[in-house]
Formats: sequence, structure tokens, C-alpha cells
Amino acid sequence: MTKHILVATDGSDQAREAVTMAADLAKALNARLTVLHVILHGLRAEEATRLADAEHLVRRVSAYTMPQLGRTPASMNEFFQESQGDIPQAVSVLGDHIARDAAENARSLGVGTVDTRVEPGDYAETILAVADEIGADLIVIGSRGLGGLRGLLIGSVSQKVVQHAPCSVVVVR
Repeated sequence: MTKHILVATDGSDQAREAVTMAADLAKALNARLTVLHVILHGLRAEEATRLADAEHLVRRVSAYTMPQLGRTPASMNEFFQESQGDIPQAVSVLGDHIARDAAENARSLGVGTVDTRVEPGDYAETILAVADEIGADLIVIGSRGLGGLRGLLIGSVSQKVVQHAPCSVVVVR
């Protein structure tokens, strides 16, 4: 029986769908839910702009990381450019918000116990390590079809998780 579900999110639309599915499963099974956001080591500003597709996070997070601005950056690119070189702090705050928003969504869908984790590391390796650490019975993750040559060369996070997971995995498309 499934007692603990791990859902990984990056704040994208597909990840939000994964959180919703994980929440529905957790509610139906009366399972605990852990929301995980992974921050990649050595994240560059260009890579960080892909961290979340939702531009609304810029407005919420910039107030915490850059209160001196007095105005809201218009995009993720501008957000990271104006972080005055403190990209690790900006990424950390953004990660906390992504995890917290996902947890609030899960609670609003009726999940009783929701925990959040924000961890640095390789995406797939960290998801697998946290699943093992918390004793997850199920991992829920979104699929971001990389396609083409890039997908063949580096593979996707969801593929790596499916291949190496210590438990069942649901990939949301």
C-alpha cells in the first residue's frame, strides 16, 4: 500500500499537473506527500531562467531578494540580471517559493500531510536519493519531452528516475 508519495516540481505547468496528480493520489490513499524542488549545482543565469515557466513567481520572489528595486522585474531574465550577482540566493528563494506553492496547492486539494524539501544537486540523482531517504512508495514527476539529439545525448530526468527508482514512478504527460 502506498503510504508516502514524493512529487518533484520545478514550477512549470507540467510540474503543476504532476503535483495535482500526486495530491489526488495522496488524498485518495490517505498517504503523506513530500514536495521536492531540486536546485542544480552551479546554476548559471541562463539555466536559471528555465527554472520555472511561471513569470508570476518573479513578482513574488523579487520582493524578498531585491527589496531595493522598488519595481518588479518583467521577466525571469531581468530578475536574475538584477539580482546583483547573488544568483544562488535568488535561486534558493525561488526554489522555496516553488515548493511552498506546490504544497499549498496540495493542501487545498485535501491532502492531510504535506512536507516540502528544497535540495541542491543533480535533478534525477537528488530525486532518487530523497525518495530513498524518506521511504517513498511512489514518485510522481512531470515529463518534459526533450526530443531530438539533445534527448538522446543527455536523456531526460523522468527517464533516469524511471530507470533507477527504488519504487513505482508515475510520469505525468
